[in-house]
Amino acid sequence: MTRTDHHSHPTHSFPVYCLDWADNETAILGGGGGASRSGIANKFKLVKVSKDGRKVEPVFELALSSDEDAPMTIATDRAQFVTGINASQTSIEAGNNAQARLFSYGDKELEFVAAQQTLRAKWSDDYPYQKLTAITPGFVAVGTTDDEFAILKVPSLEIVVPPRSPGAGELVDIAWGGPNGSWLAVTTSKAINIFDFDSDEKTSLSLLQSIPLPSIDDLPLVFRAARFSPEIPSCPNIFAVLNSTHSPSRKGKSKARKAFVAKYAASVSDQQEPSQDKNDDEKPSKVKGITWELATRREVSSKPVTVFDISSNGQLVSFGSSDLSIGLLDTNTLAPLLKILQAHSFPPTALKFNPSATLLVSASADNTLRTIVIPSSFGGVSFSVIALILAILVIFIALLVRK
Repeated sequence: MTRTDHHSHPTHSFPVYCLDWADNETAILGGGGGASRSGIANKFKLVKVSKDGRKVEPVFELALSSDEDAPMTIATDRAQFVTGINASQTSIEAGNNAQARLFSYGDKELEFVAAQQTLRAKWSDDYPYQKLTAITPGFVAVGTTDDEFAILKVPSLEIVVPPRSPGAGELVDIAWGGPNGSWLAVTTSKAINIFDFDSDEKTSLSLLQSIPLPSIDDLPLVFRAARFSPEIPSCPNIFAVLNSTHSPSRKGKSKARKAFVAKYAASVSDQQEPSQDKNDDEKPSKVKGITWELATRREVSSKPVTVFDISSNGQLVSFGSSDLSIGLLDTNTLAPLLKILQAHSFPPTALKFNPSATLLVSASADNTLRTIVIPSSFGGVSFSVIALILAILVIFIALLVRK
């Protein structure tokens, strides 16, 4: 596997639970001690990351109330981001908890804009919180620990799809993708549910396919995450994380809880050819009769994967494991490209490529960030060469299908 530069950076008594990129060199971090008397402040932090990953410099900090929860999720889009922050216990008991919150950001500022409540539970010691947030142009999907998701307008945060259950299992991930970013993958521990979101005047959500758990070596498995590949928006592949759920053996020794990354290949049943054109001026049309099937998978860890991301160019997937490592895979073959052992002293809590896929940053509750420089090539083969080879293969296969 390839070697690369990577650096650990202290966050100074600031456990980071979520992060996203404002641009190629600016990241937004969220975290803190929650509604406790720990003395650890809840906040968002805007930081500048150097291209070589050696420097992480603070730009701006927005302090949050110590009576409220720490932010556990964030998604950015066009100088704004949506997060989830539970209000104080007093406010929740009074029925007021606009936990979905929209902020704007600039070069040296973060500012609150709007808020909306999707949680319907009454206060309890295990009161739910927003743990998932995914943005597509004009809309945001939020998922909460009571296993419900909702879709809101951006920037108003008006609810357009009320909170609903995605089906059996624990809600573990949500992600937009597909044509014009209009498909929503809502993943539970038992299935990947792919919805088509129609954002016309009468907004609707229709199920395209529900992908069940695969059978791998007779292991008990659960889904942990699922994301669309951005390479071919009209017919995107899906990459998923599966964790095994082995319990300790009778002899008291814990069995390995293997983790896998799986690739679900998209196929079209009615002979339509997916568009390869990614011109921003020409939005891809929706393909009818699309289905996804398991194409390949790879074991990536002997402990559960906790975080997962896919690069904007669709060429890399990254994962962080409970064994404290960070890894990179090639999306075409799922071949391992890079692995960093002991990236943190606690399991990673957040992981994100920057928009140009030149940097990868991970975070943990151990008060550290890890910056990783993405090599321009792996094993001597550059991404441009790989992209050219893949393009030729796609054209060749298309010609064979026509014959």
